Amino acid sequence: DYTLYLVTDSGLIPEGLTIYDQVEAALRNGVTIVQLREKTLETKDFIERANKIHELTLKYKVPLIINDRVDVLLACGAEGLHIGQDDMDPIVARKLIGDDKILGLSCSKETEIERVIDNLEECKIDYIGIGAVFQTNTKKLKKIPFGNKGIRRLLLKLRDYKNGIGKDIKSVIIGGLNKSNIQGVLYTSSVPGKATDGVAVVSCIMGEKDAGKATTDTLDSIQKAGPWYKNIDNGENNSDFKLVPTDKSILNVQRLNPLVHHITNEVVTNFSANVTIAIGGSPIMSQLAGDFKDLKKIPNAGFLLNAGTITEITIPIQIAAIKEYNSYGVPVILDPVGCGATAARKEYMKKLLNSGHYFSVIKGNSGEILTASDIGLGVEMKGCDAIENEDNKENLIKAAKKLALEQRCVVVVSGKEDIIVDGVMEGRDINLAEYNPNTLIQRAVKIVGGHELMGKITGSGCSLGSTITTFVAARQALDTFSSVVNAVRLYNEAGYRAGIVSKGPGSFMSNFIDELYLLS
Repeated sequence: DYTLYLVTDSGLIPEGLTIYDQVEAALRNGVTIVQLREKTLETKDFIERANKIHELTLKYKVPLIINDRVDVLLACGAEGLHIGQDDMDPIVARKLIGDDKILGLSCSKETEIERVIDNLEECKIDYIGIGAVFQTNTKKLKKIPFGNKGIRRLLLKLRDYKNGIGKDIKSVIIGGLNKSNIQGVLYTSSVPGKATDGVAVVSCIMGEKDAGKATTDTLDSIQKAGPWYKNIDNGENNSDFKLVPTDKSILNVQRLNPLVHHITNEVVTNFSANVTIAIGGSPIMSQLAGDFKDLKKIPNAGFLLNAGTITEITIPIQIAAIKEYNSYGVPVILDPVGCGATAARKEYMKKLLNSGHYFSVIKGNSGEILTASDIGLGVEMKGCDAIENEDNKENLIKAAKKLALEQRCVVVVSGKEDIIVDGVMEGRDINLAEYNPNTLIQRAVKIVGGHELMGKITGSGCSLGSTITTFVAARQALDTFSSVVNAVRLYNEAGYRAGIVSKGPGSFMSNFIDELYLLS
């Protein structure tokens, strides 16, 4: 059972405690496998420590894995060995330890997985250690952490081998994982037909004064769906893909008066606030980190992160807000404004989408969605605007479906025709491992409407994010996909009505607010 895989580090142990205290507390509270990693101990001391740790693991009927040292494994009789790419050849290791021992190997590249598969009959690898997922202080990394996307790439290799041959090679993920990000990583890193079998941790247990509680908390993070999962459709409302009527969404907004916390483009703050009020929401604009712990507890709250005017100072504040809202199940809507405009923005968005955060909705124009999905990395942007061309159109739905499925969220592509794609897979599953990748069905809706004057004012795209967040926050009895579709329908209808009675962009803005209010 690889569910919670503890890797020891004696250098992290709090004052007054021993490695034996930490390991036993972890075993008592649910750790399912232990790896003893000691890089600095002399052989005699390593064996002595291994024998004592093995007594504990035998007591709790949990396997002990020795890191790198075959001699220590043979001396203490541990159940398995873990080696890295720079350690002993796995074929040689298997010959030395015998067929009855567990053998694990660290892999961070697809080519390393391929070598395992090519030599599987001889090395008989039992599990792959996939990492490092994120940056970690417990080990000096030789390779750049690869995040959720790296996990998916390696799992695809393992899945394809399993489907072709039938051998299911187990895997655990490791590197910078803790109770704050495990649920998001597990939810978004699985691929159709294959999910990781466990999570390996070091500091979040070994470095804690109460290792028992830390173990329980970490195990809960692995075994339970994220707190935001309760906001995802349970399949009851739309198993036949029928959408909830728009008027039901509007009534929910008016009745619940949802709080919409904006960290948004400074250029459109006032307009976004007015749009939120017009449709029945309650806007707040705050970048004070101390606010987030209180705001997340307000019933029917939603958080809109608009990356239009990001700075080096605001990026850590945005990340802190995402973590707070994710921890409490508050829906987070991401508008990656201008993410394809510069190399710095692309890098920021890549890290944001690859760091274990969960977004209920990602909304952007064609260039932003193509960039975020990695399908259109070369897409041409003019500031925050995408330059439309036929190649973009051909790739757009493909990009939206890919991004939605990878992030397990709803994706909105705004433009002359708005495209909405569901990656939650009706919300019935916690991971995608049970699904046949050839029969996956993603709901997708195209909405035509609005008015050309919407493209002549600042903030029409940004305030669509405000509308979506308001509707998703008023989520009782509504699934995310239906809420988003209804928000876009309302927004486009208001734009159309305002456009036909306006003389130009100036009058359109006030008429648009009026029409949103009247329709709501």
